[in-house]
Amino acid sequence: MTKSVRFDGIGITNGKVSGKIKIFRSYEGKNKGACVGSIEDEKQRLELARKSAIKETKALEEKALKVLGEKEAQIFEIHGMLLEDEDFLDAVYSEIDKGKSAQEAVTLTAKSYGEMLKALDDEYLSARCADINDIASQLIRFLTGDVDENEENDTEPYILVASDLTPSETVKLEASKILGFVTFGGTPSSHTAILARAMGIPALVGTGTIGEIYEGKYALLNAERGELIINPTKEQKSEFEKEQSAYNKIAKEHEMYLRSVMKKPAVTRSGHKIMIYANIGSDSEVASAISNGAEGIGLLRSEFLYLSRDKYPSEEELFSVYRDIAIKMQGKRVIIRTLDIGADKQIPYFSLPKEENPALGYRAIRICLDRQELFKTQLRAILRASAYGRVSVMLPMIISLEEIKEAKKLLDECMTELSTRGEGYDSKIELGIMIETPSSAIMSDTLAREVDFFSVGTNDLTQYTLAVDRQNPKVTHLCESNIEPIMRLIKMASEAIHHQGGWIGVCGEMAADLSLTQKFVDIGVDELSVSVPYLLGVRGKVSECK
Repeated sequence: MTKSVRFDGIGITNGKVSGKIKIFRSYEGKNKGACVGSIEDEKQRLELARKSAIKETKALEEKALKVLGEKEAQIFEIHGMLLEDEDFLDAVYSEIDKGKSAQEAVTLTAKSYGEMLKALDDEYLSARCADINDIASQLIRFLTGDVDENEENDTEPYILVASDLTPSETVKLEASKILGFVTFGGTPSSHTAILARAMGIPALVGTGTIGEIYEGKYALLNAERGELIINPTKEQKSEFEKEQSAYNKIAKEHEMYLRSVMKKPAVTRSGHKIMIYANIGSDSEVASAISNGAEGIGLLRSEFLYLSRDKYPSEEELFSVYRDIAIKMQGKRVIIRTLDIGADKQIPYFSLPKEENPALGYRAIRICLDRQELFKTQLRAILRASAYGRVSVMLPMIISLEEIKEAKKLLDECMTELSTRGEGYDSKIELGIMIETPSSAIMSDTLAREVDFFSVGTNDLTQYTLAVDRQNPKVTHLCESNIEPIMRLIKMASEAIHHQGGWIGVCGEMAADLSLTQKFVDIGVDELSVSVPYLLGVRGKVSECK
């Protein structure tokens, strides 16, 4: 009889699952030290690999955004920034100048960066070594032409066991095949933990090494207890099945409750209606948004049409996508945010200048008002799409009345041009702005006279109000402990727009934070727009609010 073996770890999600073990073999890279050519040849090879890695990272970000949500997708924003980071690249080039191959240069630089982070003796920063290792593995894979050995050829779901998983490895996995995650190392703040929570998959970290001899063995994973039992006894299996049945019953009842809530308007117990909209980054997310009860699209990130290309999209190309989304939404509101690039969203063919502080620099509406034909191309496409559904225009990064007036002037010009061409459009199209800066919140009483609605981008509003870099893990905790200043600014904007007969929504990460839903109701928020995976949870929470 095979002996039962138990491994203890830290459970980071709830859930109890059983199934066969699959050992994940992390990519190590081959021929890391092989020299291919001259120093210039190696640098050219590195640049080609880097471009391929950037393209792959953008694709992973889009998938994470669609499947997991905005917060989780930011992991890949960071990866994209690392692949563009001059210090990191200079360090790799320096190793190549010493005669190292591109592969070896990447490996040595990643090791140096990792050791530096671990030396800081900070759990969060140490866990970020996964980011460095991930982009290093991507670069080496493209340099060597190696293929992933973890191809999905399993017919049955499995419990995935690994030493650890990088973000790209995690997102590439087919979630429907994974019963649970188990990692030898890792912490509750590791990327595997973060992504497992978002995916709703039971997960265990810090179990210590689990040998390959357990490949294919039957196991019980109890994330609540923090244990993995391989080759369980009949008694262990029987007890587990009883607990699993009880857990699944509760989970199913909760899912049924949320699905029943989805069929009704999101109304608080006092009768206050809240619109529940979806944030989407591409037309491919529309079907999922509708099936999860989205009453509209509160944020269509139009930059996806620019980020996935190597040249400017034409008016016709933009119009075609906007029109299709409007038609699919069947009369429900679709809010299209005009191009928001710059800062952490760089597009090579825009040739944007290098900036010391891009978050405070040349970005979003500033670029559009400066490059007016670029802006008008997008406005004409949005206006034309408004003839096919309930389409609204939203301007990002507004700080002044003058910016709104200039944008409205260009919008009027576009209407005149379309009328001359004989094109149809909604002459009373809704115009809104994003409240993302303290300036726009403070000036909201003045700005509200010029627009139909406000949408609060809490990510940037928090960053600019608290002087906290969202990408700096040493200070992000300050965001969580200083909610009140943000709420006061949102309340100020809410009162201003309501006074003018308009409405206000929230489309940043905070909209999906269920601990804040009641606060949003209390300060008069009319709409909450969240990534598709959070729609049901937010709708259910609204129905519980006073």
